[in-house]
Amino acid sequence: MNLNDVVSAFMGIRGEREKLAATFKSTDEALKAQQVVLEQEMLKLCAEQGADSIRTPSGTISRKIKSRFHVIDWNNFYEFVIEQKAPQLLQKRVHETNFEEFMVGREKDGLPPGINVAREYTVTVYKPTSRDVAITAPNYELLTQ
Repeated sequence: MNLNDVVSAFMGIRGEREKLAATFKSTDEALKAQQVVLEQEMLKLCAEQGADSIRTPSGTISRKIKSRFHVIDWNNFYEFVIEQKAPQLLQKRVHETNFEEFMVGREKDGLPPGINVAREYTVTVYKPTSRDVAITAPNYELLTQ
Protein backbone atom coordinates (compact mmCIF):
# COMPACT_ATOMS: atom_id res chain seq x y z
CA MET A 1 0.00 0.00 0.00
CA ASN A 2 1.55 3.34 -0.98
CA LEU A 3 1.39 6.49 1.10
CA ASN A 4 -1.19 8.14 -1.15
CA ASP A 5 -3.52 5.14 -0.63
CA VAL A 6 -3.06 5.42 3.15
CA VAL A 7 -3.85 9.16 3.12
CA SER A 8 -6.82 8.60 0.80
CA ALA A 9 -8.24 5.87 3.07
CA PHE A 10 -7.69 8.08 6.12
CA MET A 11 -9.53 11.00 4.47
CA GLY A 12 -12.40 8.70 3.42
CA ILE A 13 -12.83 7.40 6.96
CA ARG A 14 -12.66 10.93 8.35
CA GLY A 15 -15.39 12.02 5.92
CA GLU A 16 -17.64 9.14 6.94
CA ARG A 17 -17.06 9.90 10.63
CA GLU A 18 -17.94 13.57 10.01
CA LYS A 19 -21.22 12.53 8.37
CA LEU A 20 -22.04 10.18 11.26
CA ALA A 21 -21.15 12.86 13.81
CA ALA A 22 -23.39 15.42 12.07
CA THR A 23 -26.30 12.98 11.99
CA PHE A 24 -25.76 12.06 15.63
CA LYS A 25 -25.47 15.70 16.66
CA SER A 26 -28.76 16.76 15.05
CA THR A 27 -30.61 13.72 16.43
CA ASP A 28 -29.05 14.17 19.87
CA GLU A 29 -29.96 17.89 19.96
CA ALA A 30 -33.60 17.05 19.21
CA LEU A 31 -33.63 14.44 21.99
CA LYS A 32 -31.96 16.84 24.43
CA ALA A 33 -34.61 19.48 23.66
CA GLN A 34 -37.34 16.94 24.47
CA GLN A 35 -35.58 16.07 27.74
CA VAL A 36 -35.41 19.75 28.73
CA VAL A 37 -39.19 20.02 28.33
CA LEU A 38 -39.69 16.88 30.44
CA GLU A 39 -37.20 18.08 33.10
CA GLN A 40 -39.09 21.37 33.39
CA GLU A 41 -42.35 19.45 33.84
CA MET A 42 -40.77 17.28 36.57
CA LEU A 43 -39.39 20.37 38.35
CA LYS A 44 -42.84 21.96 38.19
CA LEU A 45 -44.48 18.83 39.66
CA CYS A 46 -41.88 18.65 42.46
CA ALA A 47 -42.48 22.32 43.30
CA GLU A 48 -46.26 21.88 43.27
CA GLN A 49 -45.99 18.90 45.62
CA GLY A 50 -43.25 20.44 47.77
CA ALA A 51 -41.16 17.31 47.19
CA ASP A 52 -37.47 16.83 46.48
CA SER A 53 -37.97 13.17 45.60
CA ILE A 54 -40.88 11.40 43.92
CA ARG A 55 -40.91 7.66 43.23
CA THR A 56 -42.77 6.30 40.20
CA PRO A 57 -42.91 2.81 38.69
CA SER A 58 -40.65 4.09 35.86
CA GLY A 59 -38.04 5.71 38.10
CA THR A 60 -37.41 8.16 40.92
CA ILE A 61 -37.22 11.91 40.43
CA SER A 62 -34.66 13.64 42.63
CA ARG A 63 -34.70 17.45 42.75
CA LYS A 64 -31.47 19.11 43.92
CA ILE A 65 -29.98 22.57 43.95
CA LYS A 66 -26.84 22.81 41.81
CA SER A 67 -24.56 25.80 42.41
CA ARG A 68 -22.05 27.09 39.88
CA PHE A 69 -19.55 29.69 40.95
CA HIS A 70 -18.02 32.19 38.53
CA VAL A 71 -15.09 34.47 39.26
CA ILE A 72 -15.75 38.07 38.24
CA ASP A 73 -12.48 39.52 39.59
CA TRP A 74 -9.53 37.12 39.43
CA ASN A 75 -7.06 39.46 41.13
CA ASN A 76 -9.27 39.83 44.21
CA PHE A 77 -10.05 36.14 44.24
CA TYR A 78 -6.35 35.16 44.01
CA GLU A 79 -5.63 37.45 46.98
CA PHE A 80 -8.48 35.83 48.91
CA VAL A 81 -7.17 32.32 48.14
CA ILE A 82 -3.70 33.30 49.35
CA GLU A 83 -4.99 35.07 52.48
CA GLN A 84 -7.21 32.12 53.39
CA LYS A 85 -4.52 29.58 52.46
CA ALA A 86 -7.17 27.83 50.41
CA PRO A 87 -5.60 26.62 47.14
CA GLN A 88 -8.17 23.79 47.11
CA LEU A 89 -10.67 26.36 45.82
CA LEU A 90 -8.88 26.23 42.46
CA GLN A 91 -8.85 23.35 40.01
CA LYS A 92 -5.63 21.41 39.87
CA ARG A 93 -4.49 21.50 36.28
CA VAL A 94 -1.87 23.24 34.21
CA HIS A 95 -2.85 25.42 31.24
CA GLU A 96 -0.78 23.60 28.64
CA THR A 97 -0.38 26.43 26.11
CA ASN A 98 0.54 29.01 28.77
CA PHE A 99 2.95 26.57 30.42
CA GLU A 100 4.67 25.82 27.10
CA GLU A 101 5.08 29.57 26.51
CA PHE A 102 6.42 29.98 30.07
CA MET A 103 9.04 27.28 29.44
CA VAL A 104 10.38 28.91 26.26
CA GLY A 105 13.94 29.97 27.04
CA ARG A 106 13.89 28.08 30.34
CA GLU A 107 14.50 24.59 28.93
CA LYS A 108 18.02 24.46 30.43
CA ASP A 109 16.53 24.99 33.92
CA GLY A 110 14.41 21.86 33.56
CA LEU A 111 10.83 21.47 34.68
CA PRO A 112 9.63 23.13 37.88
CA PRO A 113 9.23 20.89 40.94
CA GLY A 114 6.14 18.70 40.87
CA ILE A 115 5.72 18.90 37.08
CA ASN A 116 6.15 16.05 34.63
CA VAL A 117 5.64 16.08 30.88
CA ALA A 118 4.44 13.43 28.44
CA ARG A 119 5.08 14.05 24.76
CA GLU A 120 3.87 12.06 21.80
CA TYR A 121 3.95 12.39 18.05
CA THR A 122 0.60 13.04 16.39
CA VAL A 123 -0.43 13.09 12.75
CA THR A 124 -2.70 15.67 11.14
CA VAL A 125 -3.94 15.14 7.60
CA TYR A 126 -5.14 18.13 5.59
CA LYS A 127 -7.37 18.07 2.54
CA PRO A 128 -5.46 18.81 -0.66
CA THR A 129 -5.68 22.30 -2.09
CA SER A 130 -5.84 23.06 -5.80
CA ARG A 131 -2.11 23.90 -5.62
CA ASP A 132 -1.34 20.49 -4.13
CA VAL A 133 -3.09 18.63 -6.94
CA ALA A 134 -0.68 20.12 -9.49
CA ILE A 135 2.34 18.85 -7.55
CA THR A 136 3.18 15.21 -8.02
CA ALA A 137 4.95 13.67 -5.08
CA PRO A 138 7.19 10.63 -5.27
CA ASN A 139 5.48 7.32 -4.61
CA TYR A 140 6.53 6.48 -1.05
CA GLU A 141 5.81 2.89 -0.12
CA LEU A 142 4.44 2.23 3.33
CA LEU A 143 6.60 -0.19 5.23
CA THR A 144 4.54 -3.15 6.40
CA GLN A 145 5.48 -6.05 8.57
